[in-house]
Amino acid sequence: IYINMSEEKKSTSNVDIKNQELFSNISSVDFLNFEFASKLYSDQIEESISKTGKFCAVQVEIKKLLDTEVVWMTHDFSFMGGSLGCAEGEKLTKGFEFAMEHNMPVIVECRSGGARMQEGTLALMQLAKVTVAVEALKRRKIPFISICKDPTYGGVSASYAMQGDIRIALTGARIGFAGPNVILNTVFKMDQAAYDADCPRGFQSAEFLQKHGQIDIV
Repeated sequence: IYINMSEEKKSTSNVDIKNQELFSNISSVDFLNFEFASKLYSDQIEESISKTGKFCAVQVEIKKLLDTEVVWMTHDFSFMGGSLGCAEGEKLTKGFEFAMEHNMPVIVECRSGGARMQEGTLALMQLAKVTVAVEALKRRKIPFISICKDPTYGGVSASYAMQGDIRIALTGARIGFAGPNVILNTVFKMDQAAYDADCPRGFQSAEFLQKHGQIDIV
């Protein structure tokens, strides 16, 4: 499988590009009336919808892969960094449930900064919600492949991105929970020497993670 880095020009060998989108009416909502730095979350949602033509950062589609129909779910990084909010968690969960109902394998392309801070703890709850759906799929013995693109961080990497039966990553993809700058600032209190001593060079790269058993294929 080859995944193009461009969301708009995404292509896969042996994948039928004619697809059926599911749950396209599920939309991000500013239920907390969140505002940060004089920026309303509701305005951010409207801007993202206008820019992408999509109602949230995750799309769920039925595609054909080598004559096998699969549920293919994708994070759109151009929609608020592909972040995981309630709408995204709902679509992912429904995608896994649809796969179980129709006995279809699941592929999830992950490209995200993590849980969406504008939705508070409810965004964090999506980790558990989707994880339960993944576990239900596994109990049905239906295959699940996760594809980690650049970047795959935060709550996405801490849940379903690492739950795949097969975990594939793009060459050079950054995968982890917190980014290097956050780790340097919080854990090491901006002590670069201590950070360099404890954190191997490229420790969040796809290649490093494959070498240490967290990623199966790069």
